[in-house]
Amino acid sequence: MKPLQYLNQIEKIEVELTKLNANRSLVPVRRKLEVFQIGDTTLLRDQTDPASDYYNRIKGFGPQDLQGLDNMLSYYYNGAPSFDMSPNHMTEEVTRALSERGFLPVGQLVFMFINPSDEINRTSAFAIERVTEKSAEEFIRWIGLSKEGMEINDEMIARSKAFFYNPNFINYMLRIEDNPAAMGSLFLNGQEGYIANDYTFSNYRGRGCQLALLRQRLSDAARLGIKTVYTDVEFGSISHGNMAKVGFKTAFLNTIWMKR
Repeated sequence: MKPLQYLNQIEKIEVELTKLNANRSLVPVRRKLEVFQIGDTTLLRDQTDPASDYYNRIKGFGPQDLQGLDNMLSYYYNGAPSFDMSPNHMTEEVTRALSERGFLPVGQLVFMFINPSDEINRTSAFAIERVTEKSAEEFIRWIGLSKEGMEINDEMIARSKAFFYNPNFINYMLRIEDNPAAMGSLFLNGQEGYIANDYTFSNYRGRGCQLALLRQRLSDAARLGIKTVYTDVEFGSISHGNMAKVGFKTAFLNTIWMKR
């Protein structure tokens, strides 16, 4: 595909992943994510958490929608969503309009792609397992451990448990000496996939856990007939290096704009 085709496909699947994340989110009050389409721009809004810059985002905004900018901002209760700005939309007029309304570039993400192959070497000395109905609650407890101070109650588990063994949202647990070591997920949408939620517990970092999980997920994706897998990473991070090692290529670099 051409660069803009990758961009369009990634933005579509990333919106679908955000919807799933909202539904399975481990929060005291169920999220109410809404998705609006105005011209070429997609607006994500969470009524229950207006301060979240992930669930309150504007994607695809560009010079063609400049006249509707203030109307878009009026959709948000605190008037301060984040903007996911792709390079093809970063014109002088757009950046000036955002700056005039108090928005500044605060970070960047590298979006990457790979065409998975079942020839990827997934040989590993680690014990990797897919989350099942039986292990879903344990996996949720792992998530709680990864977020220090996070309180997870029985109602939250009951509401979210089934999402973690959904056939379109495959989650993986990696153990070392029967202890939680690392985890990650593979979201499937048609013939495309998205790798996300990579996390290694501090005691096991630097031992190749995430590379093993990456290879496992890509091999599984190929076996399931997935044609392209995407992901996003912070530029220059360990995750960025791991993705490059297994063959991911850069599709584009986006810039996150937030009100300060």
